[in-house]
Amino acid sequence: MFDSSVPEPAALAGLSDAELVDAAGAAARAENAVCARKLAVMAELFTRRVDLAPEDRLNWWVDPDAAVAAEIAAAVTITQGLATHQTYRAVVLRDRLPKVGALFLQGLLSELLVRAIITRTDLITDPELIAAVDADLAADILRWGPQSAKKTEAAIDHIVERHDPDAVRQTRQHDVGRTIEIGNPGDAPGYTTVWARMFAGDAAAGHRTLTTMAYSVCDNDPRTLDERRNDALTALFHGITTLACRCGNGDCDAATNPRPPRELTVYALTDQTTANIEETTANDADADGGRNAGNGDGDAQPPAPKPRRSKPTLLPGRSGYLFGSGFMPAPLFDALLDDALLDGAKIREILHPGQAGPEPRYTPSTALADFIRCRDLTCRFPGCDTPATEADIDHTVAHPVGPTHASNLKCLCRFHHLLKTFWTGRGGWHDRQHPDGTITWTSPTGHTYITHPGSRLLFPTLCKPTATLWTGDPPQVPIRERRGAMMPRRAKTRAHSRAVYITAQRRRNAAERADGPRGNDPPF
Repeated sequence: MFDSSVPEPAALAGLSDAELVDAAGAAARAENAVCARKLAVMAELFTRRVDLAPEDRLNWWVDPDAAVAAEIAAAVTITQGLATHQTYRAVVLRDRLPKVGALFLQGLLSELLVRAIITRTDLITDPELIAAVDADLAADILRWGPQSAKKTEAAIDHIVERHDPDAVRQTRQHDVGRTIEIGNPGDAPGYTTVWARMFAGDAAAGHRTLTTMAYSVCDNDPRTLDERRNDALTALFHGITTLACRCGNGDCDAATNPRPPRELTVYALTDQTTANIEETTANDADADGGRNAGNGDGDAQPPAPKPRRSKPTLLPGRSGYLFGSGFMPAPLFDALLDDALLDGAKIREILHPGQAGPEPRYTPSTALADFIRCRDLTCRFPGCDTPATEADIDHTVAHPVGPTHASNLKCLCRFHHLLKTFWTGRGGWHDRQHPDGTITWTSPTGHTYITHPGSRLLFPTLCKPTATLWTGDPPQVPIRERRGAMMPRRAKTRAHSRAVYITAQRRRNAAERADGPRGNDPPF
């Protein structure tokens, strides 16, 4: 499988500089070839499953394409989105661009180059034309040599234009127009990047407004100018046009300006978090002692009332976890916590349910739901990092057969909740939950994946076992007839939506070509 010219790491110290360069190139080719084989496997599995899928599932929100991608995501340890995109590229290489795919399998093309080819040839619909483009690319591409991404795209577009002018990808004015993006994968925990492109005059007006608001507070405000501008933008996001001063002086007029209503909740682990575990153990011992003694008149004594607990005190210097961002070291968490408390954040104490019994209703109580979310932190499907605060709370064994109990509840994002609920039964997904919150997933092919609660490393007390609900295998839940009727539906199938998009793009290209060539149109 691996290129024999790739040396072992232990041998690298004995190589010359030229030999190291050769080894780097050989390793890159081996990496390309392995990536191509991975995509070939994905394409084979995808095609088998989708071809056999019932037609009435094609417009399911979690359709056959998504169901297969979920299997691949779990096996390869990537997200659902990445698995979907990689599987699409795999099928394109096999069915539309086999000659390019053959070069990729030999390790002669990089994954980045292959992705560019797939994207730039995406609008070709005629099988004969895509075959011709595939042949031309395979014949020419090895002669291109190293070049920039722009030059590579131009070379691909030139071949596409020669065979199918309406399929050339266009960069239109509106494609580089106004936009706003919120969030970046590289954002630090607790922070989110906001990036916008707008008309220059509007940007200048926004800068003036933020600066004016930033200077509206008194000189004793401890924030820097940039921090005040940032907080001014936050205020505008909430519909507030003034900035509250943070000088702490009650005589400051700006100190009474309204603050943005941050609906934040701080979930606190305190000395009482595991009290239920200790209390349950003590109660069990008392009950055993009472039964063994056999004394008394049989009248049960009412339990002593529990003392009312005061509001928990949050101590500085403790690390934390921000849903949607991740672990936060103590200094950063302290700063965020100070701001949150200043803005009126709620504090909710998390209580481990111990060996408590089931709750009587389908919907868990607030206390139980808080515990489940803080124990799990994210969706519990393999590879999914959707925050628990944005996830459903799922009964592992469906209610009412399975109780509303910490040992039978977990967080699943809506997508994976629907996947588990509707792609089940024979040839579907199965999950089993253990008292410490560990989930064992069994895929349609019988492969097993184990996921642990997100708090296992950060807050291990939350993973202390809750009550054991049954010994041996959990009870089976009968699958109702016409279960699929409850699955949310797409307005159009995935294939139909894609065909509509491609047709619209080709029509726009044809209309622009009819209006006459532009300076940046092929040929280049």
